[in-house]
Amino acid sequence: MPSELRDTPAPALLLPDFKGRVALVTGASAGIGRATVDALLANGATVFGLALDAPRVGHPAFHALPCDLRDPVAIERAFAALRVKTDRLDYVVNVAGIDPKISLAAGDAAAWDDIAHLNLRACHLVIRAALDLLRAGAGRAIVNVSSINYRLGLPGRAIYSTTKAGLLGLTTGLARELGRESIRINTISPGWIFTERQVAEYFSGPDTAKHLHHLAGVQALPLRLQPQDVANHILFYLSEASRASTGHNCVVDGGWLLE
Repeated sequence: MPSELRDTPAPALLLPDFKGRVALVTGASAGIGRATVDALLANGATVFGLALDAPRVGHPAFHALPCDLRDPVAIERAFAALRVKTDRLDYVVNVAGIDPKISLAAGDAAAWDDIAHLNLRACHLVIRAALDLLRAGAGRAIVNVSSINYRLGLPGRAIYSTTKAGLLGLTTGLARELGRESIRINTISPGWIFTERQVAEYFSGPDTAKHLHHLAGVQALPLRLQPQDVANHILFYLSEASRASTGHNCVVDGGWLLE
């Protein structure tokens, strides 16, 4: 029988090189994005948060930038507002995304565009818009958040999985191009993370026991992975502590895929 999953908080990760640095995080209002914002703020960084709804973060070093990342014009407007407040970025973290279940029959062009424009195209456009600000910064690191879903072959996840696999291609495709300017880019691929939305959808109703049993069976570690667990890995790949890594995919799944 699978062992019970431990529900414990992730330890805080404190690294010296974030103090005084400037970061941009998409999907900043909840889940992994919000955990990344909180972790960067706790390390002394100034953080700009892009999200459809303005995140409520009561910290003087946080600046909300409401933005529909599906819309290229909205991204341009958000960066125009960003440039009024800062002339550099040290870090860019692309977290924003959606993961609806859509069958092949239901997956028309509109459904494809809705998911792909947010999960993949927006990451490319954000990096492109941020490039000159990254060149002016000192940290010079980008992290894209993917998912292990593209490896699992789950029904109804084909479009979502395609976008998440595409993020790996975006990362490796830019690693050498950006590396010439000492800008690093890496990917984090989480497993099943206990974000607010995942808890509400899968771990609060009548199927909770079934989902917990499944997760305990596939993970090597008996942990309920928290958004802060992923944020810790994001911070490592932003930090100079990982200065030798670029084009890498870091899997954070409690030993589900074992790679």
